[in-house]
Amino acid sequence: MRYFFREIEDIPFDNSPVSAEVYFRGANATGMIEKQFSADRVAVQFFISGVPGMAYLLDAGQSNSISLTDFSSLSDGVSHTRAINLPDVAGRLLLLALESQVTNRFTITTNGDWAEQINRWKQEQLNGLVEIKSQNLHGFALFWQGEPQKSDLIFSTLLGFVNNFPKLDSAWEAIVYSHPVVAQAYQCTVLRQGAVHWCHKVLTRYQEMVGQKLLQMMNRELNRQMQPWRWNIVIDENDMLETHFFPYIMDAAHAYRALFMAMGAQMNFVIGNNLTQKLLNETFEQIRPDERVSLQSQRLIPAAFSE
Repeated sequence: MRYFFREIEDIPFDNSPVSAEVYFRGANATGMIEKQFSADRVAVQFFISGVPGMAYLLDAGQSNSISLTDFSSLSDGVSHTRAINLPDVAGRLLLLALESQVTNRFTITTNGDWAEQINRWKQEQLNGLVEIKSQNLHGFALFWQGEPQKSDLIFSTLLGFVNNFPKLDSAWEAIVYSHPVVAQAYQCTVLRQGAVHWCHKVLTRYQEMVGQKLLQMMNRELNRQMQPWRWNIVIDENDMLETHFFPYIMDAAHAYRALFMAMGAQMNFVIGNNLTQKLLNETFEQIRPDERVSLQSQRLIPAAFSE
């Protein structure tokens, strides 16, 4: 039985987690190994770009972190072992779910029900993860200030992974999560949102000052400088498209710091230090307070990115 992303075909192995680990390491691939015990008990281990990550035991709806040694030793009662490749977005949203608590469950049966629920979350300005299951799909969507985030929305379907809400062709079970502030995955989420929103404001203001052509030149240079790192981060016009699976906040902060340092250097060259510092300070004050605090905690602040 498949538990997570069950529409995705298993990597063909001999039911051995050792074989799966060899595959993930050799291919530098992101994915997971899933050990199924029963309908409501499963253990999961992540691999992130070929590196063994964290592991969890989900039992009767409760998720607990376990060591990789404990995961490897789990064998009694295992009915099936599977391994699947995961897009980075699927990995980071599943990790967020496993580090969070269920706060609500309900069923969506019509498009009208779904539209009404979306509007309710907008009014509530929901910051939370929503898991959706049905006969032919499974996935997650992150809502931030009540809006579904395009870069944090993914579902497994009979056609593979998709990055939008599938058609409602059967009843959906919706599960809403709340997130402990201390959870690593939630801290990464807040930091990512802050970096994305700040970057958007910086690039938009820069475009207003220098025009589209100079913005595009900076975009090309930033993307060129980030390419050797193999982060799934792309600067497109005035948006930062961030779909990388950073399991730890320090890894994410390192990537964002490199990006903002390069951005600050490019702007200094074109508009000078004083205008760059003013632009960074003004846009930094425009992002949400919780996102700003998260950036400050990693010293991702205007003074760090201008000479």
